[in-house]
Amino acid sequence: MKIFLISNMYPSKNDGLFGVFVKNFKEEFESQGIKFTAKSVIKGKSYSAPKKLFRYLIHYLSILKNYTFCRYDFIYLHYLTHHLPILLVLLPFKNKPWVINAHGNDFSYLERKKFYKSIASKILKRIELIVVPSSYLKYEILKNYPFLSEKDIFVSPSGGIDPALFYKEKNKPQNSTLNLGFVSRLIEEKGWKTFLKALVMLQNEGIPFTATIAGKGPDEEKIKTFIKEHDLSNVNFIGFVKQNELVHLYNQFDIYIFPTYHDSLGLTGVEAMACGTPVIASNIEGPSTYVQHEVNGFLFESKNSQALFECINSFLKMNSSSKEAMRQEALKHAQNYKKDLVAKRLISRLNSLLNPK
Repeated sequence: MKIFLISNMYPSKNDGLFGVFVKNFKEEFESQGIKFTAKSVIKGKSYSAPKKLFRYLIHYLSILKNYTFCRYDFIYLHYLTHHLPILLVLLPFKNKPWVINAHGNDFSYLERKKFYKSIASKILKRIELIVVPSSYLKYEILKNYPFLSEKDIFVSPSGGIDPALFYKEKNKPQNSTLNLGFVSRLIEEKGWKTFLKALVMLQNEGIPFTATIAGKGPDEEKIKTFIKEHDLSNVNFIGFVKQNELVHLYNQFDIYIFPTYHDSLGLTGVEAMACGTPVIASNIEGPSTYVQHEVNGFLFESKNSQALFECINSFLKMNSSSKEAMRQEALKHAQNYKKDLVAKRLISRLNSLLNPK
């Protein structure tokens, strides 16, 4: 199997978390014998409009070049919305299968833009498969694009997680003070403000805790300012952490906080669970498909810091045996997301496109 990979998100040296799931997906496929004979990707995020426009122009030209001159069995593309112009140009010349990997926000954008949705519909009628990270997104797409059927959409959780990178350490620390964690790209949509407001509530109630924020993004200074203004001296902002070092961080947390506003899956929650750390997550889309309320973690209303505070308090009130049972449930559920199993299932489905019965 030979793949032409297209993505507008891929890690760079300066932005190692940007599209890391695409890189992980590619590397796991390669470990299972799949070849990527062509690759057109944008590495790292651009914040200025002129630079972004220039990078997309180069990206489209790379796609056109690889589409024309490289040998591959099919195209595997991440993020439909950002590639509508070039796909529309190439559609009349389509002679190989196209696979679109949706990630939630790309399709939600289309629902707000009727013109772009009409273009997307023309393309979706001609593709062979849509890959989505959760069953929630699958049924949202089926609802909004009635010409598609269930066989056209395959659920595969964003490359899964690497058990060699994320695991429960033998000497997982037992903290005397509640230790909370937040790991993310630092943008408002990931819910950092909801998290910090809940911490202020804990502080006002005199509940002892420590917290760690790890990540990189445009809101770094806003986060640091909030911490300073609210005198959250027990919050440790550590910035970007390499993926192979996250396991030690997840293992230090008593509970991982995942307050995202929108997420079709949210692999950081699964990564934390694989380290034996329960998750408190927004009750939305992706997280609600793997966080089971009061079983392997808690779910709360998105953007509601009071509800998040109450979930943290509920965890605090649990006895030690109940907390351990929740940790074990988190570990058990994370096994379903091992990257080799995820890749094998997806490769099998892709092979069926090349060898239909």
